[in-house]
Amino acid sequence: MKDPSITYFPVGNGDTTLIGLSDGTNILIDCNITESSKDDKEKERYPVHEHLLKEMRKDEGGNPHLDAFILTHPDEDHCRGFSTTFYSGDPSKYDSSDRKEDLIIIDELWFTPRIISSYEDDLCESAKHFCDEVGRRMKLYKADDPDSGILGNRLRIIGYSYNPEVRGLEGILTVPGNAINMINGSQKSDFSLFIHAPFKKNTDSEESERNNTSVVFQARFDMPGAENAGLVFFGGDSGCAIFKKIVERSDEEDLQWDLFLAPHHCSWTFFNEQSYEDDSTPEETSIELLKMHRKGAYVIASCKPVIDNGDNPPHFQAAKEYKKHVEKGKFLVTMEHPSENEPLPIHFIITQMGPQKKDHSSTKG
Repeated sequence: MKDPSITYFPVGNGDTTLIGLSDGTNILIDCNITESSKDDKEKERYPVHEHLLKEMRKDEGGNPHLDAFILTHPDEDHCRGFSTTFYSGDPSKYDSSDRKEDLIIIDELWFTPRIISSYEDDLCESAKHFCDEVGRRMKLYKADDPDSGILGNRLRIIGYSYNPEVRGLEGILTVPGNAINMINGSQKSDFSLFIHAPFKKNTDSEESERNNTSVVFQARFDMPGAENAGLVFFGGDSGCAIFKKIVERSDEEDLQWDLFLAPHHCSWTFFNEQSYEDDSTPEETSIELLKMHRKGAYVIASCKPVIDNGDNPPHFQAAKEYKKHVEKGKFLVTMEHPSENEPLPIHFIITQMGPQKKDHSSTKG
């Protein structure tokens, strides 16, 4: 058994987060992996791909496997590097050339139906690669092909079944408002995800902003004798209006958190639909959600260093708001940790007393 853990990688204004479970299962939420991160001379670019390879399970042939990849939404800063980090195609055809490129087989892909229905014309290349792989796997499920259950072909849909593209796939669909503990065909006794969004309206409407179709969820870790020992909140790039609905519709236990990944890379959009210049007052429900933190909580901002220069994201005033709700030193910026010159992953292990921050050494030699 391993210590369950969560690792936030320094990837600029983007998201890449790895969850490790006690049985060795690995779940990656989003990726923003650049080619420059493979260059040892680029000290400010952490080698995420190299790090993942060290964590991944290997099959009998020595091929690396990631149990599950969750794409919150298809913006480039959430899927950059997908085609150069992960293998796409029939897993039985993974060969020496793929191994030479250190491509990782994703056993199970998680996605929302909106990705394949409304964005075809304006998807970035990385998102198109993702959608192509989803489409390949969906054909197996729709054909009731037994190979759909093979590692490297599995799918999990987060959202609603009204989209004709996913009709007949209700068996692999999880509707928001429910918890799921089935990861890569294995039911977990000490981990689950409570799905908050996307909402039906945002899933169905082609006019909804892409950010507001993000998967929003609370990850729940149990430890022996301590249920919900670690609670971790992910919101993708969802804006204030989405979180308002989540707070209004949810029970308190589903909103609590020990670790909170600041949505949209510490943007002001979490606090207000209007720009800070137009309205500097945070929405009450956003503050209410932040007040759901438990003792010793951290806010993690996956973004470049936060300075008062008018950027959004990261937004200087948003960072000030987050700092009001955690103890001093517990608002952490990925590209500042432990230094701007050579940022390293922010790593927590989950204990009976909650998440405990641990130093995580660089993989650079």
